Amino acid sequence: MDFNKSPEEIYKTTKHYCPLLWNHLHINTMGDVQPCCMAPFNTSLGNINEKSLDEIWNGRAMRKARRRMLKDMPLSTCQGCYEKEKSSDWSLRKASILKYHDSVKPLLETTADDGASFDSKPVYWDIRFSNICNMRCRMCGHFSSSKWFNDARRLSREYDNHRYQNGDRAIIHAVKDSTSLLDRLDEFLPHVQELYFAGGEPMLMEEHYRILTRLDELGLHNTFIRYNTNFLQLYYKDKDIVELWKKFNNVFCSISVDTYGARAEILRHDTIWKTIEENIQRVKQEVPHVRFNITPTVQILNVFTLTDLHQQWCEKGWIGPNDLFLNILHSPEFYNIKALPPHLKLKVEEKFKKHLEWLAANYNDNLHSVRNTINNSVSYMMSEQLDESNLYELCNQTRQLDTIRKQDTPSTFPELEYIWSYYAEAN
Repeated sequence: MDFNKSPEEIYKTTKHYCPLLWNHLHINTMGDVQPCCMAPFNTSLGNINEKSLDEIWNGRAMRKARRRMLKDMPLSTCQGCYEKEKSSDWSLRKASILKYHDSVKPLLETTADDGASFDSKPVYWDIRFSNICNMRCRMCGHFSSSKWFNDARRLSREYDNHRYQNGDRAIIHAVKDSTSLLDRLDEFLPHVQELYFAGGEPMLMEEHYRILTRLDELGLHNTFIRYNTNFLQLYYKDKDIVELWKKFNNVFCSISVDTYGARAEILRHDTIWKTIEENIQRVKQEVPHVRFNITPTVQILNVFTLTDLHQQWCEKGWIGPNDLFLNILHSPEFYNIKALPPHLKLKVEEKFKKHLEWLAANYNDNLHSVRNTINNSVSYMMSEQLDESNLYELCNQTRQLDTIRKQDTPSTFPELEYIWSYYAEAN
């Protein structure tokens, strides 16, 4: 491969190369180091509780992965990006090439034949310190939300790997000794280009506040700090994140809201919709330099109303028309929009089309970004028809969770009446 091309050229001429294996540290909620958060949950380059960071960073699995990347050969852990690229022009692989290839290129040249890279260092962090969360989102599970634990036990749901239920503990700590890990990473902080906090819910994680406090002590107030947060809680113990953000110049929040009102309170259970709106208003008033967008997880339950949410927040002036990124859900397949009946897919397509027309009529902005994310979602939905057995499973799962949580999803989501009536009865 010729790595002396521009990032744009590299992306167009490679199918599998990604720079993240040279600069990115992702640790999932089970302590597994992975190429990135898109990797299947049960894959690992090494577990941080069993090996040191240094042993993993240039360990056998990492070296093998780098060798394949240098030859532009596929990795099974990267299948998520390969699949996304079949139906859209966005993937984390593409975004990472565009953002990081230039800075990683010198490291590629010094990578040893066996894949070792002693010049590289983790300068983009995504460490999921625990599964601590304040919500029980329908499409989630215990591996990413401590609040899911009791519901998961009552459902007796079989996960891809039973160990992700983690015995009888609701809270899973990814790193048994987070102090030692942060001490080891401290030397890299001055070089860090990006810190990504996700969860669980990062606003509830002590390690998140420890890292921000350390950045403040070092005067690193220009570090790019990025979040995926449900925005329900802006404090932890005696710490107020808004007060901390006043010290930092480059903060970006991706707010994981999928729909609005009563629908949001079912889809992301434990949501208090009024509180989220109040938190948005506070941030806009007190730290207006903090940028944010909304990142709905596109699935059957919200696909008919997510454009309504986007329009509402645009009209309130909370976001701009391009401050929307649609994160397409792939699994569980019974929530996947590919499983929608064909006539409902056409209705969704028409609604998305009308939303784009509304945006064009009301904004002079360049709408390329929002048009892209919407069109990519439509293309993904139309690219395949999943078996209708998924809709039976959707109704079954919905009935069980409604019983446990004392909710009535069919009444709250009447736009899906066809599914509730036909597939529930057939079930």
